[in-house]
This record gives sequence, C-alpha cells and structure tokens, in this order.
Amino acid sequence: MSSEELVVLLLCLAGVHLAGFAGSRRGREDFVLAGRSLRVPLLVSTLVATWYGAILASGEFVLRYGIVFLLCFGVPYYIVAVIYATWLSGRIRGRTSSSIPEQIGAVYGPSARRIAALLLLVITVPASYQLMLGHLISYHFGWSLPSSVIIGTVISVSYVLVGGLRSDVYANVVQALLMFIGMGLLVAASVWTFGGPENLMSDQTRPLFNIPGSLGWAGILSWFVISLQTLIDPSFYVRAASAESAHAARRAILWSVACWVVFDLLQFVAGLYTARFVPQAEVTSSYLELAAAVLPAWGRGIVIAGIVAAISSTLSGYALVSASTIARDLFPRPSVDGVSNARSNRIGLMISCVAGAAIAINAPSFVDLILQTASIVVSALLLPTLLSHTDASTRFRSSIISLMILPAACAILSIVTDVGQPALIGLSSSLFLHAYHWLKWAQRT
Repeated sequence: MSSEELVVLLLCLAGVHLAGFAGSRRGREDFVLAGRSLRVPLLVSTLVATWYGAILASGEFVLRYGIVFLLCFGVPYYIVAVIYATWLSGRIRGRTSSSIPEQIGAVYGPSARRIAALLLLVITVPASYQLMLGHLISYHFGWSLPSSVIIGTVISVSYVLVGGLRSDVYANVVQALLMFIGMGLLVAASVWTFGGPENLMSDQTRPLFNIPGSLGWAGILSWFVISLQTLIDPSFYVRAASAESAHAARRAILWSVACWVVFDLLQFVAGLYTARFVPQAEVTSSYLELAAAVLPAWGRGIVIAGIVAAISSTLSGYALVSASTIARDLFPRPSVDGVSNARSNRIGLMISCVAGAAIAINAPSFVDLILQTASIVVSALLLPTLLSHTDASTRFRSSIISLMILPAACAILSIVTDVGQPALIGLSSSLFLHAYHWLKWAQRT
C-alpha cells in the first residue's frame, strides 16, 4: 500500500471512529437498543452499512457465477425485506422484547430461549467478517492472517465497546457513504478506462451471463432459502426494535431495499469488469485488483476504505448482537441500572470477538462459511420465530425443543456428509416436523 493510499484510508477510518465515539456520548442510556429512538435516516444508514459485510464474498460470487449473483445475493433478499417491512417490523417494534431469543422465550419458555440463543450465536459471532477483514489487511500489509484478524477486529469494535448501538449507528452513517462513494468511483473509473458495458462480453465472460449457470437451479433455490435468514436476523431485529416507531421501522427498511438495489448493481458491474479486463485477479480480492488497474493511489485508498467500511460495519453490528445474546439470553443477570447491563454486554462483546477470531483463522472460504452457518440456523429457527408472532405458536409449545434441534441436526448432517443442499434439507425437515405436530394437535382437539 502506497503512502497516499494509507493516508486516505486512515482519514476515512478517523471519520468513522469520530462518528462512533460521538454517538457514544448519547448511547449510554441503552447499550443495546439506543433508547428505541432511532429515526429513519439513521436506520437506513445502519441497515445499508451492516448489510454488506460479505462484500468480498460478493466479488468472489460474481467471478464464479456471474449474473446469478443478482438472483442469489439480490432478488430474494429484496423480497424478504419487503415482507419484513410490511408484516414483521410493526410487530417487533410493538413488543418489549429486545432480541429474538427473548421473543422465543416469552412464547415458548426459558429452555427454548437458551437453545435459540446458542443457535443464533452460530450466525452472530462475526467470524466470516473477521476473516474477510483479516484477509484484506494481510493482502495490503503482508502481515500474518491471525495478526490481521485481531487488528481488524479491534479497529471495528473499539467505539461499540464504549457506546453500544448508538455508537455503531453513528459510525454506520459514515461507513455507508464510504461504501457508495468507493464502489461508484470504481465503476466510473472502469467505464472510463475500458469503455462502456457493451465491452464486457467476451469468450471468457460469456458463461457469466448464463442462468442458472454452473450453480444450477438447486443452488439458486438454496440462496432463496438462505435469504429467509433476514426474518430471523438478530441485527435486523435489533434495528427494527430500536426505531422510534413502527412506521419509522417500515419506511427505513423499504428505503434500504432501494439502496441495496443500487449497490448490488454497482458490485455486479465491477465484478464483470474484473472478469473481463483483470482475468488474473484472485476471487477473494477482485475489487481491489480492479482498483489497482483503473485508479490512482488516492482513488484506491477510497475504494479500500469503502470495502473496509462494509466489512467493519457488519462485523461490529453482529458482534454487538452476539454480545447481547451472551449477556442477556445465555447468562442473564438481574440489574437495577443500565451500567451493569452495559458491563455485561461489553464482556459478551469481548467473548464474541475472541471466539470469532478463532473460527476465522481456520475457515476456508467466505461463501462456504456464510452458507453453512445460515443453513443451520434458518432450518432451526425460521418457523418457530415466525410462529411466535401468531396465535398458532401455542400448538407447538410442548414440542418446540425438538422442532428446533432436529432440523439443525439435519442441516449439519448434510454439511458433514456433503449430500444435498443443507438449507433445503434442513428447512424441509422443519416443515415436515411442524406439519406432523400440527396434525397431532388437531387430532387431540
């Protein structure tokens, strides 16, 4: 990394941290939910920033599968987010629960709450994002992966450790701006250097325009199932619960979808330019190698800052909700003030980051790690969580433990044996078990 790139990156990081620490001055009244007072602009910024932690995985996916990226990382998530906004966000904001395990515990009992908390730690411990940020730091500075993972984690959670959600949200405003500026600059420079999108087609890139491509329809369907994770995403839940009103939560999610469409198109186009004009690029650093080919040093610094912002924002967001899961759902302690609650969450934050770093250092792939962990949790918790917002939940209360554990076990077995799509197998088993218990309940009544 040149000195000019480094200066730009450090200035951007300073802006993020200044915003985060500024937020901490108001964030101590509620470490987890920021006093349930977040307005639409802040909510849109934090939803957009925390949605793109897998930005390097996006580049990897475009280079592997091409236009199918939009059918896997885009369209299904837009659909599910709209459903979330119109049906679920108002219910979440209207309840007193601060987390999904707390919601499940209120409906199904304390044992179900603890199992749900353990399962959610699988996707909220931010290992995949620590891995991405570690790779990014190692790529530019030549440091070892373990050292890079630790440094990236400390940079990402320092302000969250002080001020909780409000610090995170204030930092997300700057991070979201950096993401759009960086990716927009990268695409604009690619068009200027290589010509318009009409130059993207070649013998090498033609397979990237095929649907379903090498992934196949089963693989695409798996990602549609994985997108259902949004409905049980703890970070999404916390942001909906922290809105100043149900109306604000709904509007913020819908505006966020519009922003996601734009950013996904920018990522896709940048990936195609990489495949066409920088074919030797490593899949895990494709955007970085495209930036090196089309931008001067200051521009590369902005692109790097945007990528760091995308990863770091999601890392800190998930670290915060996993800390809350550890402190409030797994090991709850009675408290008479917010100070001791904040202290417990800070301890949970450190536990989450240490565990995530240990996993990250031994993880083989961004995409595989995200797909496998999401498959397990969606299989186990999607239906119990959705049903907890309806009167039908009473019909499954006596058997809820098996309804969570067995589908998770089926997904894990599929991963271990490498047989079938874990998400499809796990969710199918959950649907079957819920239908079976529904019939048993109907016969008894």
